[in-house]
Amino acid sequence: MVAAALLALGAALVAHAGQTPGAPSRLVVVVSDLHMGEGRRTSGEWHPFEDFRWSPEFAAFLEAVDADGGRAVDLVLNGDTFELLQSSAAACRSGADLGCSEEESLVRLDRVLAAHKPDIEALGSFAKAGSNRVVLVPGDHDAALLFPRMARRVVDALGAPQGRVAVAASGTWVSSDGRVFAEHGHQVGFSRGEQVIQDLDNRLEERYPIIDNLAAAGTGVKYALAAADGIDAVALAPRLLRALLLVTPWQQFRMELDDGEVEPPVWDIAQVRSQGAAFFVSSLPDDDPLKPAAASAAASGTLTPLLQQWTDDEIAAVCNYRAAVRRARRRYEPAVTQFAPRGPAVSECPRTPETRGGQYDYFWRSRDLLFARHLEGARRRAPASAQGLAVFVHGHTHLPDRSQTSANMISGGLLKIPMEGFSPARGALSPIVINGGAWQRTITPAQYERLRTERAISDDELLRSLQPEQLAPCYGFVRIPPYTDTPAPAVRYWREADGQWGVAGGCGR
Repeated sequence: MVAAALLALGAALVAHAGQTPGAPSRLVVVVSDLHMGEGRRTSGEWHPFEDFRWSPEFAAFLEAVDADGGRAVDLVLNGDTFELLQSSAAACRSGADLGCSEEESLVRLDRVLAAHKPDIEALGSFAKAGSNRVVLVPGDHDAALLFPRMARRVVDALGAPQGRVAVAASGTWVSSDGRVFAEHGHQVGFSRGEQVIQDLDNRLEERYPIIDNLAAAGTGVKYALAAADGIDAVALAPRLLRALLLVTPWQQFRMELDDGEVEPPVWDIAQVRSQGAAFFVSSLPDDDPLKPAAASAAASGTLTPLLQQWTDDEIAAVCNYRAAVRRARRRYEPAVTQFAPRGPAVSECPRTPETRGGQYDYFWRSRDLLFARHLEGARRRAPASAQGLAVFVHGHTHLPDRSQTSANMISGGLLKIPMEGFSPARGALSPIVINGGAWQRTITPAQYERLRTERAISDDELLRSLQPEQLAPCYGFVRIPPYTDTPAPAVRYWREADGQWGVAGGCGR
């Protein structure tokens, strides 16, 4: 049902493509996950909770974007612009979904605005130039922007003319023609209970400064737990497995389809459930830092009730991930996984008898289904005047998309068309889902493992010694150039090369 609706949406977009073009749109630039936080301590050192230490780079980036768009740019700050969850301020008393009360949130926001005065001034100058506009989309770390006084405080801080700065009160930014949607991304997928990751980040970041700079978000916790003393990872294993295993089905790395028509296998969920706690242990490769804790938790009975708490869809999603890891490591597909492509694989989940043949091969089905459902919901929420959703931009994971191809069967042959992002409708070129990663310095697990091997040191030594400033100066974003008909998004990077800053198609690492 969802797939059919999405294909119908794609067909509607094709129909629109043949209509008379309208006026060209504006340049759209989408930036996610700046995480402006507490700034510096009174000693002048960065507070360990501060992830945004890149004011000069950001100011230069805004100037370049302004010039690129001829001072007619829609700059979308797509969630987690401000770090309002991780704070040294007094703990919030409220248990509401927004995290803190409005008064508590204002205290935290004012600390951030004061700590990042140069960045706020740079954004204000950008919003005042030409006909530029700035929109802030709330994320999970700055959901309190949905409070009216919080939104007004941010708009006033930028000091731009009326109408130039806004907070997306709906939680979503939609272009004027309804073709482009931007949403932070934490709303997509399964409910994973990410609070366990945030609690560990808060506890360990002073000791391990880059714990939340590993992409995808949350991955650093596994390495930190393997290195740290005094934390009962076995007791946390049920929550950690949910938070970390369920992020993978809708993660960005996507493998190419085999040439020809292949179908996904169907997993025998009843047989999987009969495995009990062993299912979770076998879902982690032997080189996964979390596996020893998961094995101990299974042996102690801590994981025994866990499988009954998971839905069939969640179990199938992990089975899809296991198949992806198995294929990636057997075929050495480095772009598929968030860890080193060489290493021990995992076994597949048991298949139903009718899908054990060679014509059934894995492709990224769980993520496609999750995004298809989410985009169908976005389509229903769109204004009646919208021409049809063509591009959905999100962040949240800190992991950018890579260029890939869409395999299309045409006249009996296979045509592979390069594209940025992916379409959850198999073989289609729209709608496109794309993630520009974080406007942060990040490191992937594969890069982390390589660095640890080169230095011949332990996880504890590497995590203690690495500072965010030592990571590659490369910041991801999504650029959508002006269009008259069909938007064409692309992941781009603001990076330094040979002493010069500029926009590039990759990080060169």
